[in-house]
Amino acid sequence: MKKYFFAFFAGVVFWFLWWQAHSPIWSPHLQVDVWISWLRIEYFMQHGNSFAGMTGNEILPTTLLYILFPKWLITQASVNYVDYLSATLIVNLLIIVGTWLVAKNRGLLLAELLCLGPQLLFRFDGMVMLLLILGLVLFERKRVAWSGFAIGVAVGMKVFPIIIVPYLLLILLVKKQWRESIKFLIGMGEALLIPVIAFWLMGGSWEQIQFALSFHNQKLISIESVPGSLITGWGLIKNSMPPELLPGNGIWSVAGPVAIFNKLWLLPVILTYFYLLKRRELLSKLNWRIPLFLILIFLLFSKNLNPQYLWWYMALLPFVKNDRIVIVVSCAVALLNQLVYPVFYTTLIDNFYRNNTDYWIYYLLLLRNIGIITIGYVNLKQLIEKKYE
Repeated sequence: MKKYFFAFFAGVVFWFLWWQAHSPIWSPHLQVDVWISWLRIEYFMQHGNSFAGMTGNEILPTTLLYILFPKWLITQASVNYVDYLSATLIVNLLIIVGTWLVAKNRGLLLAELLCLGPQLLFRFDGMVMLLLILGLVLFERKRVAWSGFAIGVAVGMKVFPIIIVPYLLLILLVKKQWRESIKFLIGMGEALLIPVIAFWLMGGSWEQIQFALSFHNQKLISIESVPGSLITGWGLIKNSMPPELLPGNGIWSVAGPVAIFNKLWLLPVILTYFYLLKRRELLSKLNWRIPLFLILIFLLFSKNLNPQYLWWYMALLPFVKNDRIVIVVSCAVALLNQLVYPVFYTTLIDNFYRNNTDYWIYYLLLLRNIGIITIGYVNLKQLIEKKYE
């Protein structure tokens, strides 16, 4: 009976996310990324199913293939944006359901999704994390070639999972499993190369890939990031008003040392790997807490912390044993995240940054980032105290 009730509750959560995705409170802001994807698909269709000559595209080849999938699901001959949006929501909802099915702690995953809201239905981050999770599960089951392939596809969609790859290779190398290491790298290489070849066959070029990679590197410091919160806070202390709001490359930003923050995340990641080499017992088998911690510190030291990026670590929390404080803080962070974007995002941009009023929305954003720092601290403490489960 308990099993059926839990399945019913899961259905209610997924239905609620679907309802939110169609509500005017959430939908107008969240459709931005889907609209950008649609413009790429529309160009593809209008140019004889080819990406040749397309300019200003920041979407990587693997992700382009992914966003083509909803278009292929539409049966009618003519495809418009409304049809494409509906198909995208369906595909991403199925991805979330798939993640729930493979999660160890499904109750925690449902709670996180409920607090996070419908953001994942409009973004492809859900697919990235499902692939990363499947890659880690396959690695645990010693299917290293397929593990490398799954993680390679994830890297092809969003580059950040690359920070976890050295950890997996270290596990194999410490055990002197040279052949398995090669299998992993070959699988990953195939996953990275196949979409690029498909992209070239569809008229794409290397210059377009270079532009997509450089586009994100050129972004300024987003207002949602931890550095952005600190710069904003310093502006309030020094000038009694927030810093000037700067648009650019699809985000709202503040001025700051972009060149430093493009590389600053490398320092804590490298220090973590030095710690792993010092504590060889952490390399005896896959410990889900380590990929979780690597992603957390990457996010905390990165210049961008877009609302959907929270899923990068939230999707991994159900695979480790969590203290109650982590569960409570994670859900609170997700709820604050949803309030900041999209519910009160106009208030944050127009009232706080532009008119120097409604400071409460900045405080909500600041609390969200403090919560993420808290989760990172607790996970670091558990690693140091040898809580490896």
